[in-house]
Amino acid sequence: MARILVIDDEASICDLLKEILAGHGHQVETAADGREAVQLVRKNPYDLLILDRNMPHMTGLEAARMIRADTTSANRNVKILICTSASFPREVDEAFDAGANDYLLKPINLKTLMRKVESLLVVK
Repeated sequence: MARILVIDDEASICDLLKEILAGHGHQVETAADGREAVQLVRKNPYDLLILDRNMPHMTGLEAARMIRADTTSANRNVKILICTSASFPREVDEAFDAGANDYLLKPINLKTLMRKVESLLVVK
């Protein structure tokens, strides 16, 4: 069982991913934006963050950069999966440059989601 934080400004996506991931035995929390995610990561240990790329207040890319830059956090090396609706090479490169370990295209394919989650959790 892994501890996963799902971050998306659409509550319905958070709820759906939480239900799916919890159904696979994971402990799942949610956050509505990057700022909330950064605060939670500073306080709690996680195995995986699933971050929406585009959110108000603080994007997933900004949050990933802050998390990776925080040398005092136990979560500095947490696995990060960025969700994006754009598959342009520039946007994919930006996700990796921000510290993502992988990316997932929206709309989310559940088989692809679980394959990527399992892959990221195996390689710690």
